[in-house]
Amino acid sequence: MLAVLALGACSSDDDQVASPTPSATSASPSPSASSASPSPSPSESGPDIPAAARKQTPAGAEAFVRYFFAQLESAWTTPESGLIAALSIDACHFCEVTEGTARYLVDHGQRYASDPVDVRDVRVFGGAPPGQQYLSLTMVQRRASIESLDGEVVKTDTYKELPRYATLRWANSRWVMLEVEKT
Repeated sequence: MLAVLALGACSSDDDQVASPTPSATSASPSPSASSASPSPSPSESGPDIPAAARKQTPAGAEAFVRYFFAQLESAWTTPESGLIAALSIDACHFCEVTEGTARYLVDHGQRYASDPVDVRDVRVFGGAPPGQQYLSLTMVQRRASIESLDGEVVKTDTYKELPRYATLRWANSRWVMLEVEKT
């Protein structure tokens, strides 16, 4: 049976996003600065991050967040594990949960039939420690179906708009996701 989980550290039913993997969640009022964590584990050639998202600028941070969510969609529609982990630190709870969903879909022969998430209103804001960037965004859970690989609909998500904060760190000449949290 499929369970509902929070796509991004939610605690109320109104802010939950449907997904096939159960998970515990927590809430935080603002982005938290993370302590030092290992760098992501990209493939031998590294993640294929677009040039715009490889700049240590506010615009580069915005482009990276959009790319991160595009990779999340790819991980869930293909399905393919490892895409999210390659762009985040090991301690990122949101990343762990969404990567877990990708693994679940792979292991159970399921996939999203269409892009399940859209990201809108991505904006940088100040206050982050040196080498980090805070951003606000709206994650939109689309009305998308999870299907078995033979096309049988397993579950259909409901439409929801979810305000979130993201925290990035500049490490090894590129951005990595530290966390995505409920606003």
